Amino acid sequence: MLYSVILAGGSGKRFWPLSTEENPKQFLSIAGNKPLMLQTKERVLELSPPEQIRVVTTNHLAERIKTLGFDKGNLLIEPEGKNTLYAIALAAAKLLTLDKNALMLILPSDHWISNKRKFISRIKKGIEWGNKGYLVTYGIVPTRPETGYGYIERGKVIDENVLKVKRFTEKPNIKTATCYFKSDNFLWNSGIFLWKAASILEEIKEHQPHLAEVIARLQKNPSKKNIQQFYQTGAPLSIDYGVLERSENVLVIVSNFRWDDIGTWNSLERIFTKNDDDNIEKGKIHSLNSHNNIFYAENGIIVAKGLEDMIVVHTENATLIIPKNDAQEVKEIVDRLPKEFT
Repeated sequence: MLYSVILAGGSGKRFWPLSTEENPKQFLSIAGNKPLMLQTKERVLELSPPEQIRVVTTNHLAERIKTLGFDKGNLLIEPEGKNTLYAIALAAAKLLTLDKNALMLILPSDHWISNKRKFISRIKKGIEWGNKGYLVTYGIVPTRPETGYGYIERGKVIDENVLKVKRFTEKPNIKTATCYFKSDNFLWNSGIFLWKAASILEEIKEHQPHLAEVIARLQKNPSKKNIQQFYQTGAPLSIDYGVLERSENVLVIVSNFRWDDIGTWNSLERIFTKNDDDNIEKGKIHSLNSHNNIFYAENGIIVAKGLEDMIVVHTENATLIIPKNDAQEVKEIVDRLPKEFT
């Protein structure tokens, strides 16, 4: 049985001031008329009915998630956020109490995908291999040199659009990203994965032996006490670094659906159509002699004249004005702001 596991603990600070600690990115309707998290849920209903969807989050966000129609019993609460390895291990242990052969489709809660049919087709392609015990990743065919994503290097062909992973690489600089794009040997790491719950727990124990004992207890009984002990062991760790980069058992499904992790305000240029002045304009905008900007007014009105290559975001509580080239720095700016501003 396939369970869809939505990871929903992130803060999405790069979309400040629209995203805040109380209203992180997954709750924003920034790429459509529904919150990103709800779009994620609706995208997988053909694969997993509501009773087979789980959400991993923290107590801080649980009440808000329930307002989106997620059942309380399907929320898996982390004692604290400790990156994706801990969230995935918690979900795997819980699912094994229901189904010893449980398959897990891991999904970030805040990504955008435009072609549902292609997405479903690619996910189904991975089910066969997940059932065989492989760790399945989904690699997006790049459409540009991109420095904001990790990459997967293609390895040996196993089947049509199914390859061994040669290696994972970190976010590259623009020179390296351009080489990757031209070579056709690299795919974007989407952060979407599929595997058996039992398989990923065994891989974690193998590649992170300091967690083996607490995970064994968690597998046997995912009680509140054992969950707490698991989260108190070791430092935060991503599943990519902790397992996938170390395992010889990883496959990648070559995927060509339109995908974006909506990592910065600049992402909107890849989702929405620009106007005649090459601006993205959402909300009430009045711009004069302004070109190649992103204007987003949650309320009120933005009036701009003579701006080039800027991001201007206006909300009830704050206004962001920053060059587009510095969009990646919004998180660092927010981290330095007084608490009452975030």
